Formats: sequence, structure tokens, C-alpha cells
Amino acid sequence: MASTLPNAPRGALRRILIVDDEEAMRHMLMLLLNREGYASTAVGSAEAALGELEREPYDLVLTDVRMAKMGGLELVDELRRRQIATTVIVMSAFGSNDLALAAMKRGAYDYISKPFKPDEIVLVLRKAEEREALFRENAALKAALATRDARNDKPAGIVTQAASMDAILKTVRKIAEYKTTVLILGESGTGKSSSPARSTSSRRARRGRSSRSTVARSPRR
Repeated sequence: MASTLPNAPRGALRRILIVDDEEAMRHMLMLLLNREGYASTAVGSAEAALGELEREPYDLVLTDVRMAKMGGLELVDELRRRQIATTVIVMSAFGSNDLALAAMKRGAYDYISKPFKPDEIVLVLRKAEEREALFRENAALKAALATRDARNDKPAGIVTQAASMDAILKTVRKIAEYKTTVLILGESGTGKSSSPARSTSSRRARRGRSSRSTVARSPRR
């Protein structure tokens, strides 16, 4: 196993595990990734990769498809079975559309054919990074919204900036704590059966006393 640290990392350090049974390919990829600002480790088999991933977390695995014993697609399957969270890109000199489709169906993020130009592999890595950054940002936003909703006494999943709506949502939370009948009035299409009503009903359902009805009011003429 070999590893390198980048000379001039760009932003957050990204750890990549290279899996290929050809020493020359491992060496070339490590030089390329080091130059592009990644921290890379290289192993010569899928079995060694699994051992490394059990010991250390990696942001991305770059694996060949055809290797002795366990191949790259079997490695993807095993990562899923062991619930090891990492992005996988597979590469092969025996590329075809069927192989690329099979790899992504089994959980790989992308597929690249050998031989490839340095710019091609870097582009694929950058795209993978952007996707992961979006996933992390989305998860952070959801967590922030959930925290804000709890702090502001809002039902989860409702986003509002209007003070009048904030007051309604606070009332919904308070009412949900009591065993009482709630009559919601309003014109058709105004959301009587939408999120606030569902929030009240779902809270009561957890207490075993759910019942909900709404009354539509004809529009004023």
C-alpha cells in the first residue's frame, strides 16, 4: 500500500483510495491526484481496499473493474453490504455501455474507460465532489430548519416568514396538547387540510385520539 499527501491542498482535504492490480496505473494515479490537491492511498486488490476502508474513512474510491479474485463491481456490492459510506468510481479498459450501466445500478457514482486523459479523471472527480457538497449542504439545511422549527415552536416541515402564520402555527402546537375538538373554517382551497391540520392530527394520533374534520365556507359574494 502506498499513500501521498498533496503539496498544495485546495480547500478541504479529500481522501481517495485507488484500487488497481496494475502497479504502473496506481503510481500514475497517485502522482496525478497529488498534483491536483488530493490525499491518495493505493492498494492492489479489492480485499486490501476493504481492509483499508474498515480502518479509515475515505471520501471516494477509484477502482478498476477486472482484478484477481474480487473485481470492482463485487467491491461495490460488498461496500453496500457492509454499509461503508463512500463514493465509488469504477474504471476499466474493457468498457461498454452495459458495463457502465451495471456499475451505476449497483451503486457506483460514475464510470470511466481506460485509457483516459488526466483531464478526464479530474473532471469526474470534481463532479463527484460537487455532488457530495450538495448532499452535505442539503443535510445541513434540513438539520438547521428542524432546529429552528423546534426552537420557534413550529411543526416540522413548514417554512414561513409571516408573523401571522407564525402565530397560527404556535396555536396549532398548543391545541395539539389538549383533548378537545377543533373546528377549522375557511373557503375551499385555502389549505384547511394542509400542514397545520395534519400536524395537529398526527400529534393526536400518536396519543391515540385522532379525529379530524374541516368545514368549507362558500366564498363571499
